[in-house]
Amino acid sequence: MGKYAHGKKEEILAFPFVKQKVINACLPWKDEAFFWLLYYCGVRKSEAYERVATDFKVTETSLIVDFHQRKKRGAEVSPLELPLNWYGIDKLVKAVQAASQSKPKNKAVFSYVDKKRVRALKLGRWVFPHIQSTRAWEIVQNVLGEDYYPHFLRLNRLTEIAQDPTASLTRLRSFSGIKSTTALDSYLGTSKKEQQKAIEYMNRKYS
Repeated sequence: MGKYAHGKKEEILAFPFVKQKVINACLPWKDEAFFWLLYYCGVRKSEAYERVATDFKVTETSLIVDFHQRKKRGAEVSPLELPLNWYGIDKLVKAVQAASQSKPKNKAVFSYVDKKRVRALKLGRWVFPHIQSTRAWEIVQNVLGEDYYPHFLRLNRLTEIAQDPTASLTRLRSFSGIKSTTALDSYLGTSKKEQQKAIEYMNRKYS
């Protein structure tokens, strides 16, 4: 399964559109929980499906998730606090609570040692015990279509954050853990809304 088999997607998708696609997909609730974790947090698929119950904390207002040090030599940033009133977070809380009450299970976890991919079994209360790379792809494509892939949701999230006029490199790094500005550039896509703002600016200037 090629990373960009149908070409790299760079135009972001607005939340109302994504929400309706999720509703139409009628995913099993745990698959939907995984999708929203990718969508809201913009993490790599393995950073999402390798989470255990103790990586999460539920407060009166938020679901806090700690991704620890991000992969590919990314930074270790503060845990993300996701408001409980966001759409789909209830399913993610349900998945965390189910994992907390489950028996520890072995799951294959992959890492890189001297640029070699190494597989190891780890025992834990996995929030998504049955999701690995292939299933992650299937979930995203079941929602958005076969042209899309899990890493698109990373681009979608970071581009949306960058659209805020007050956004800064510090904010993007603090959210994503990406240290290199060159690497960050590859995650900034395009937006029809921002394109239209450019046209509106030019119209005021040249009309």
